[in-house]
Amino acid sequence: MSGWAPPPLPARWSSPARPSFVGRWAELATFEEVWSAVLAGSRQVVFVGGEPGAGKSRLLAEVATAVHRHGAAVLVGTCAAEFGPPYQPFGQPLEALIGARGDTAQDERLSTLAGRGSPEDADGPSHEHRRALYDAAVDALCAIAARQPLVLALEDLHWAGPSSLQLLAHLVERTADCPMLLLGTHRTTAPDRSPELVRAVAQLYRLDGVRRLDLAGLAAEDIAEYLVQEGHLSPRAARSAATVLRDQTGGNPFFLRELWRDHSARGGADLIGRQAPASVRDTILARLERLTLPGRQTAELAAVVGEDVDVATVLAAAQWGRETTLAGLDEAVAFGLLEPVPPSDDVLRFPHALSRQAVLDLMPASRRLQLHAEVAQAVESTVPASERRTQQLAFHYAQAQALGHAGRAVRYLTDAARSAARSLAHEDATRWFEQAAALSEDDAERSRLVLSAAGSHLLAGDFARARALAEQVAIGAGGSAERLAGAIAYEDASWRPGLPGHRAVQLLTDALAGTHPDPADPRYVRGLASLGRAMAFTGATEEAGALGRRAVDLAREHGDDELLAHALQASLWNGLRPKDAPDKLARAGELSRLADRTGALGHLGPAAYYRGVIAYLQGEPVALAQAHDDLVRMARGTGQAFFDYMAGCVSYARQFTAGDFATAHRTCGALLDLGTSFGSDDTEGPCAVQSYMIRRERGVVGHVRGLVTGDERPEEHWAPGLLALYTELELAGPAARLLAWLLDGRLAGFEDSAQWPCVLAYAVEAALFLEDEAAARALRPMMAEYAGTNLVAGQFVAVFGSADRYLGALDSLLGDPAEEELAAALEMDARMGSPLHQAHTLVAQVVHGRRAGADAQVLDDLAGQARRLAELLDLRRVLRLLEGPVLRLPSPRGPAGLTARETEVLQLLGEGLLNREIAGRLVISENTAANHVRSILAKTGSGNRTQAAMFAAAHGLLE
Repeated sequence: MSGWAPPPLPARWSSPARPSFVGRWAELATFEEVWSAVLAGSRQVVFVGGEPGAGKSRLLAEVATAVHRHGAAVLVGTCAAEFGPPYQPFGQPLEALIGARGDTAQDERLSTLAGRGSPEDADGPSHEHRRALYDAAVDALCAIAARQPLVLALEDLHWAGPSSLQLLAHLVERTADCPMLLLGTHRTTAPDRSPELVRAVAQLYRLDGVRRLDLAGLAAEDIAEYLVQEGHLSPRAARSAATVLRDQTGGNPFFLRELWRDHSARGGADLIGRQAPASVRDTILARLERLTLPGRQTAELAAVVGEDVDVATVLAAAQWGRETTLAGLDEAVAFGLLEPVPPSDDVLRFPHALSRQAVLDLMPASRRLQLHAEVAQAVESTVPASERRTQQLAFHYAQAQALGHAGRAVRYLTDAARSAARSLAHEDATRWFEQAAALSEDDAERSRLVLSAAGSHLLAGDFARARALAEQVAIGAGGSAERLAGAIAYEDASWRPGLPGHRAVQLLTDALAGTHPDPADPRYVRGLASLGRAMAFTGATEEAGALGRRAVDLAREHGDDELLAHALQASLWNGLRPKDAPDKLARAGELSRLADRTGALGHLGPAAYYRGVIAYLQGEPVALAQAHDDLVRMARGTGQAFFDYMAGCVSYARQFTAGDFATAHRTCGALLDLGTSFGSDDTEGPCAVQSYMIRRERGVVGHVRGLVTGDERPEEHWAPGLLALYTELELAGPAARLLAWLLDGRLAGFEDSAQWPCVLAYAVEAALFLEDEAAARALRPMMAEYAGTNLVAGQFVAVFGSADRYLGALDSLLGDPAEEELAAALEMDARMGSPLHQAHTLVAQVVHGRRAGADAQVLDDLAGQARRLAELLDLRRVLRLLEGPVLRLPSPRGPAGLTARETEVLQLLGEGLLNREIAGRLVISENTAANHVRSILAKTGSGNRTQAAMFAAAHGLLE
């Protein structure tokens, strides 16, 4: 580090052609305050926005130059409007840091971000992940900042791609204590305003030390100062002209400069009496018309080359001779269309992106096409191989594809996409793969490119787009191998957001039907494994398990680590009932070891997740913590949003069980925000359940009481969740109707879903609240499957603690012994270190003790323990249950031992309703209504419905 020297400031910042800098006093004062904070040791960020020409880049240059004079290191990067490298604008700044610390691994990562890799290496295997690259950038910048204050100046962020914005966010979030000033300029007006940048800035704005400055037009007094310095007008004449110019230009510094340039070129004609051009385009058109034909065509060629114009490329591509072309460039400089970039004469530059765009807009489309082709051929023949050369050729040949250059465009677009993928810039890779596929005239090549794009979308977390592209190939006109690859890719993008697997099953079944069933073919084995997982997401867990086991066995015979990893991953998702846990744990452990052996960190995510689920299920907190650590390590290492989401779900579960609801609530919010990055796939449902679980423990569900009528149609909602809400709001009638509706053959429809433990827990809680013995008897065998384990639903969407607590509560309601089950539950809760679940189990013991007539002192002691935990953690639901009527007096049953539901049916009988009408009123089947009527007749000793009605009247049920 001692031998490192910062690069010089951009030569254009000190060019004699630069106009005077005026005004911006408020902004400069803000920067003085910001720089003081940097010198005090904190990272500061200022996003400077404004319309094109507002002076954003000039303000950045003035600030950076000023602090550079006081010893700051300044690194500058910019974004290109057309086909810039993936991590622009960080390329140049990070390239300047290569070799600064003598760390080979860090230098390799910086080279990747700076786009200095060789295109020929793009297909090589890589176990690097985004976070490792991003952390290398953070470490390198912080090392410089520890040596001397640092300014990182990033221009034209409105053209930054998703990969650049992710790196920007990572850098800002992880440098809070680094003495660094990050300056970013961006346009805030259409059509250049970037929604992606707006979202990124909004997220970062919540952090300390992040500011936004939007530049307004210059004031009349600033314009007057400009006229004095630039035009040598007297102060009085400048003030008179400034008011008019303020109205004509809106105070836009670029428009002001261009108007003054035209004024000077016309020999100082009356500035006030002449109207300003209606647009930059009109200004540039007037200048182009004054050029000679070679001069105009050379300026047009320069505009096609780019904003920074390499003179050698212009000479190689020009139709005119060398001397004529050089004279044309000199002419364009003289008329203010181009300006030199000192210290050499090898590069020219348009004074503003608006100037270049105006030249492009004024050219006929056919001429633009031809010039793009000529520039591409010039670059191809004269520029050495590099990633930047590949990107230039991809852009120019793609623009000229209508002239017969589609094949070359596909070649270079594909190379650029592969380089982006190699750099883990997945979003850039998707765009270029898709563009190449659209231009390809070969069906097989097009299918491969579309699948490559789908794979990059998958890694970027846009599962919906990945599925759409994969389905194109799966149902397309390609061969059987392409269709199978498309179906496998579709399923891979379907299971991650937890979508039902029916479409994936259909695509895979059709593709496998057209493929020879050869166990020696790795593609066939991969397809079987994917089909097994897809079937699991349809609820066909038995068939899914069989396919998963077969695929794993076949993969082992191949001896291919990647194939085995795919089969093991797919087989993990084929259902997780308690009986499946030992086998699944063995596979997850094998997959973890495989990830460690191969260094392929991507395999660790699914393995760690399932190890975590099984650890919670079996009550092993140490194993859960280890799995969580591995999942976090994998998520941070790969930067894949999906595994960040999974790690967050495990974090939520651990926070929730510990009773840390504030942190769990924040995690829910982060998960909801993260879920929005998964394309159009909705994660709001799982997050809503997680949030509900917190809200009910905090006792705030009652806030929605006014929105609940009790007459909601279960078909229009997630019925188990609606039942839980009715139960929590103590709406006995609606809860009884909905529970009966579910038990009338509908509950079985949830049994093969990942949410089944949640559905079952909500149903049992409703039965306990209603003291519905019939429902309790129906539900107990279902809950018994989970005896001795904890209940966890989906991707840690909801955790309920020990199933034995629910079993004990059901047995207590049914009048059966429950002491052993509740004691086992309390032991499990203590082992898991969950005061929340311990408190609920203590409440269950108190309820059972009251029913069983246990010693009052023992019950008071149990209630006291529960109350102390509840008061410590503010468990308002536990406190409410402790004060509930079931803990004061046994809840009375109806006359003749009728249940609450039977009493409700009897009341309707008394009103003269038929079974069909009773079923409609209570939202149950007619058969269930008939069963209730038979039970009522038996319990009340009534011989018919009329006698039952008389019984109801006699017991005051018809009032």
